[in-house]
Amino acid sequence: MSGDSTTPLVTAVIPTRNRPELVCRAVRSALDQTYKNLEVVVVVDGTDPNTIRALRRSEDDPRLRVFELIRNVGGAEARNVGVQKSGGTWIAFLDDDDEWLPDKIERQVRIARCKNEQNTIITCQYIDRYVHADLLRPQRFYRPGEPISEYLFCESSLVHPTRGFLATPTLMIPKSLLLAEPFTRGLRRNQDADWLLRVMAKFNAAIYTVPGPLAIVHNEVCSGRIGSNYDWRYSSEWAVSNRHLFTRRALGFFFATHCVFAAVKQGESVSGCLSLLYACWKYAILSPAIVWFFFRHAALAPLFRSFAPRWLRIRAEQFRHR
Repeated sequence: MSGDSTTPLVTAVIPTRNRPELVCRAVRSALDQTYKNLEVVVVVDGTDPNTIRALRRSEDDPRLRVFELIRNVGGAEARNVGVQKSGGTWIAFLDDDDEWLPDKIERQVRIARCKNEQNTIITCQYIDRYVHADLLRPQRFYRPGEPISEYLFCESSLVHPTRGFLATPTLMIPKSLLLAEPFTRGLRRNQDADWLLRVMAKFNAAIYTVPGPLAIVHNEVCSGRIGSNYDWRYSSEWAVSNRHLFTRRALGFFFATHCVFAAVKQGESVSGCLSLLYACWKYAILSPAIVWFFFRHAALAPLFRSFAPRWLRIRAEQFRHR
């Protein structure tokens, strides 16, 4: 299977482990794309006979290729393996519990055809689906020349926080760029952000966003998602070791929002949360906005969840996801 300059072959790379029903939904959404010059590479991250059987039973399409690794290597390296096994000029990532809308690849290829940059990242808006609401993300697009760390982590409003975010299931990237800068092997969290920070620092890639939702990121049941396995110390240590890839402002927001939110979810003590405020002072900056978000996540949000009636918490969640 090969592509030409007008109809490039796109490879969908889907890492998975022990979620046969979900990965079959993801695979079907990839094979059902209106853009047909596409293959789907599923990397089963370790011995998983149930997933292998489910894929063989549910899909009989020559465009689907399944690779079962003999041992678990983690999501980052599983994506790297998928890239290496791919035949596509472009790689589009899809998590096993998410799905694409039918014209996602067609609309992204349309952008790829008219751009000449070798190092190009094409993304799109997506539906962030929760129990009580759907949120259209990102609500603002990346601006050329903007520090990628500030786009990813800095809040733009004190009242209704909105930051940019490039979710992995929205990304379509040249295979050559992923071979030159693979995902960090063994990284348990922040895999997509880590890759974006490094590739923008090394290659200053161009980022184009297709408006309108083209993917669905499922958060209705969060227990199975990587992002729901909170580990604020791991994230904090990752950020400190990679602080040269952040602006000081972005690093401060990362500590005061991402890390503090995870710490509260883990039931961390007050002293543990305050250590993040110290990290802001030591490695980043302590602007009034950063201090506000720190106390909002560390104190106000837990109090609200503890004492507000359920109907009010639901309305607040719906407002937050508007």
